[in-house]
Amino acid sequence: MTQIASAPPQATVASPPAQQVAPPTAAAQRAAARRHYFTGTPGRMRINAVIAAVMCLAFAAVGFFGLRALDGAVDRAGANTEQVIRVQQIYADLLTADAATTNGFLQGGLEPAQLRASYDKSIAAVSSNIAAAAKAQPADGVALAALNTKLESYTSYIDQARSYNRQTLPVGAQYQTLASQQLRAEILPIVAELAKANQQRADQELGAGLAGIIPIVVGVLTLIVLAAIALWLAKKTHRYLNLPLTGAILLVLAATALLLTSVASATTTMGRVADGDFKSAVALASGRAAAYDMKSNESLTLIARGSGRGYEDAYGEARDTALEQLNGAGYGAGKSPDLVASVNKYNGVHTRIRSLDNGGDWDAAVELATQAGAGGANATFEEFDTRATAELDKRVKGALSALDGLRTPLFPWLVGLAGVLAALAAGRSMTKRIEEYR
Repeated sequence: MTQIASAPPQATVASPPAQQVAPPTAAAQRAAARRHYFTGTPGRMRINAVIAAVMCLAFAAVGFFGLRALDGAVDRAGANTEQVIRVQQIYADLLTADAATTNGFLQGGLEPAQLRASYDKSIAAVSSNIAAAAKAQPADGVALAALNTKLESYTSYIDQARSYNRQTLPVGAQYQTLASQQLRAEILPIVAELAKANQQRADQELGAGLAGIIPIVVGVLTLIVLAAIALWLAKKTHRYLNLPLTGAILLVLAATALLLTSVASATTTMGRVADGDFKSAVALASGRAAAYDMKSNESLTLIARGSGRGYEDAYGEARDTALEQLNGAGYGAGKSPDLVASVNKYNGVHTRIRSLDNGGDWDAAVELATQAGAGGANATFEEFDTRATAELDKRVKGALSALDGLRTPLFPWLVGLAGVLAALAAGRSMTKRIEEYR
């Protein structure tokens, strides 16, 4: 029998050992958990809650600081308004003092007690207002210090003029003229620059109400974001009222309405003050100061005894300035008080004074220029000054009273608190909805 060879045994191939997968590390597990935390509808809810809370907090901050800034602008507007009038008063008091001393000089010898008292009162008021102005506005400090130094020189010249005038020495007229020239060439320009600088500051602050629009814009954007999140949530959950989110919307809406009311009131009032009482007060103060310049130049023309053409020209320029400012402030024909008519009445007396002096009757001209009784220059000017001063006080008080009414120190805190509460509510608005997905 033929033997059949058996097949050699096949080698058994060993399969490779199974590769073991290492368990995820703790860090990887935390990263995966974080990704899962912000994925899917629950994750989107968490993201929207964070966005809503952040927007509300941003609104709280912008609204709080925006209203605080608006209150600060109102305070600065009031302070700068007072500083403008204070500086204008310095200007007027300087010319009042000069008008009193030049008018008193015309009367020779010992000047009348009333005019001396007017001079002393005006100089004291100037010194007091310089100190108050330096304290109120540090930016004016250097100019006010220079003004104070020049004032000492001016009063020194006046004292020497008085001394020589009591002795009826002609050199007294030179000192009086020198003092008045220094006043116009060196002192009044400093005051005019101070008035200009402070008026610019006041105008800038009175126009600062528009800066409050930024918090309103942020409030509107916050409401849009909250409303969009509320709509998205309603579509996802088919529940149309989420109490925490609705509360946040109502809080932001109320705070935005408060902002809108405050800013609108501030903007309107500050604009009305800028174009009304403040503008009129500045023009009235300028017109009143120019009237005192008229009075002083009238006396200087007579003191010059025939060589005072330059002072008479200065009188005419001051008269034109006074009439222009007073008309601009609304105190012309048909107004009460008609200060333009008062200036024209005084100018009529001045015309008579010049007619007497030009006709060679200097003594009669001096008598009319220094006459305190009815029809005299002093009485006519005092009538104007009394009316102008009363009206100026009224305008200043009106401007400051209107600005005081805008101060709302509680409002910034209310807006800030409303924004914080809205942020807390918005942050909790998704809690129950997320739990439904577990």
